[in-house]
Amino acid sequence: MPSDSDPSREHTFGSPIDLPSTLEALNIQYLDVNETRALVIYQTAILNLEVIEGELSAASHIELEVYEDPREVYSTDTEKNSGSVVDSLLDQLPPENNPSFSSQK
Repeated sequence: MPSDSDPSREHTFGSPIDLPSTLEALNIQYLDVNETRALVIYQTAILNLEVIEGELSAASHIELEVYEDPREVYSTDTEKNSGSVVDSLLDQLPPENNPSFSSQK
């Protein structure tokens, strides 16, 4: 099991999730690089989102990697680190979109 300081995680959803629509609904900024990759700005961190199974519009299995940690001011005030930023982003996904969510490294 990954530690809180581990900057990347793989995640499997029980059913495909439309990541661009979900991120837009949550007002989370992102830049789609291609049909299977996006850069996400979340809590001042920059995350690389790679779809392992599917594509951004119907992702079943993804990997999130922290490219740049949250700014120090943010991480000091809220005690966030790379791993908890990834976990926090995943917590923002609506439960109906990930009923069989599992986390693995």
